[in-house]
Amino acid sequence: MAEQHRGSWVLEAFRKMGVDTKRLACELPRELEQIADYPDTVTPDELNLVLNTCAEQTGNTHFGLHLVEIIPASDLGVFAYLLFNAPTIGEFLTLAARYYPIFYRGTVLELRKQRKLSRFVYRRADIPRVSQRHDAEWTLGFFVHSIRSKLGTDWMPMRVTFQEPEPGDVMELTRFFGTNLVFDYPVNSFEIDASSLDAPLNESDPHLLKIMMQQADALLQTFAATESIESHVRLLIMKDIESGPPNAGLIARQMGMSLSTFKRRLAERKLTFRGLRDAVVGELAKQALVETDLKISQVAMQLGYSEVSGFNHAFARLVGQSPREYRRHFRQA
Repeated sequence: MAEQHRGSWVLEAFRKMGVDTKRLACELPRELEQIADYPDTVTPDELNLVLNTCAEQTGNTHFGLHLVEIIPASDLGVFAYLLFNAPTIGEFLTLAARYYPIFYRGTVLELRKQRKLSRFVYRRADIPRVSQRHDAEWTLGFFVHSIRSKLGTDWMPMRVTFQEPEPGDVMELTRFFGTNLVFDYPVNSFEIDASSLDAPLNESDPHLLKIMMQQADALLQTFAATESIESHVRLLIMKDIESGPPNAGLIARQMGMSLSTFKRRLAERKLTFRGLRDAVVGELAKQALVETDLKISQVAMQLGYSEVSGFNHAFARLVGQSPREYRRHFRQA
């Protein structure tokens, strides 16, 4: 099986939007190859050049904004996992600002908190050489759309600002962002009432959620510093864990590798997928049993087990004790 491209989700979204990707590859071969193979290393100008060309080819004057409604958040991998497990809007935006530069270099997100008003800013770390309108609409749109979908309401920011001049038709922007739009502004941003930062986004157990986010946070920092395959795989396992024990084929696809290449890369480091998966499950389970009062069945469900008996068996194999015995031992200690 041929290796897949890490950025295939971007190309698939382009095709869904009506882009002729073969023609695009002829017009911008280097930029499209970079997006396909190493999407996290694409520079803002390279991405904006591609987006502008896609908009011209399709005649879609809000190509970037419409990508928000085409691309599933799950395509954004670990970044989306962290965001969509955030307990509040404030934590959601804080995590976004912290980790966005890892996944899209050359850009900065900032949550500027004031007493009554908070502003979420998207800016370039350099001076743009091409129009960044589609990128700005895509980026601000993603976070607004994500908050709205989590709240389950018609939530709108108080105001949205764009660095680019006002386009000829703002109906789509008004539909998506509301009527309070400002153009030719110093920064791309949206503003919300400061009290909204505490609005809850998730009903998950806060203690287990904290444990999972702490471990993901540590792994992500390691991955950002070293691009370690072990940290990357563990992150992807954690991301998918609630939907059931992840399999090697799924993780390989998310890393843009064939299964054989994925196994070989792990073997070169004396690692196995099962060993990494067991380590993630074991560490999360042990911490949850000691630091929370969740029922063992709840821990099992959160870690992807549909039957508590399967979790008990796996935990005993990994730790040498049943979950109940492990919890009792550490509580007594």
